[in-house]
Amino acid sequence: MSVRDVLVDHPAPEGAVRALDLASFDVKAGDAVAVMGPSGSGKSTLLSLLAGLTTPTAGTVKVGATELSSLSGSARTAFRRRHLGMVYQADNLLPHLTVEENVALALAVADSGANATARCTEVLTELGVDELASRYPDQLSGGQRQRVGVARAVAPRPSLVLADEPTGSLDDVAARAVVRTLLEATRFVGATLVLVTHDPAVATSIGTTFHLRPQRHDRQDR
Repeated sequence: MSVRDVLVDHPAPEGAVRALDLASFDVKAGDAVAVMGPSGSGKSTLLSLLAGLTTPTAGTVKVGATELSSLSGSARTAFRRRHLGMVYQADNLLPHLTVEENVALALAVADSGANATARCTEVLTELGVDELASRYPDQLSGGQRQRVGVARAVAPRPSLVLADEPTGSLDDVAARAVVRTLLEATRFVGATLVLVTHDPAVATSIGTTFHLRPQRHDRQDR
């Protein structure tokens, strides 16, 4: 993936506010990188660009051979369904579905064409959470829920996994387990991993770290 000469401005009555000014950001296919930076440096904006949820004011965003910044809104939605896995700080598991059903739903949304039951079993077993398959989210610890969230993200075999502070609400032991699961999961499906974190220990575990510098929030002339 690559980001080139990207500017993101948010409109405001007194003039646009710059949310991100990034000359370049590159991650090779299958690699993992942690993104760090102070609040207001544009970490969430960068993830939003890579997910195709935001389009840049200027510059290009490319994931694989696809230039997201040139796609229509519906094309970006289709790209996300087929190629993107998301892991959030909140696990966002549906409480009325079992672990297996939560993962199967992700496969259905992605329209992966896989046998849902077999694929769920394969992913949950590979990530060491198969014993949780019949449990409901409220029967899991925070760390277990987040590891299931990782399984759900990778089940459709995305090419890119974006993780937004996935260990932010966990203790150190659970956080280390979630990071291990993320790395194992993305290697298992051959996905690229971009993880945003404030925790230097998490960044060290990922290996490569990209630091965003603080953005200037001066008003931009229209």
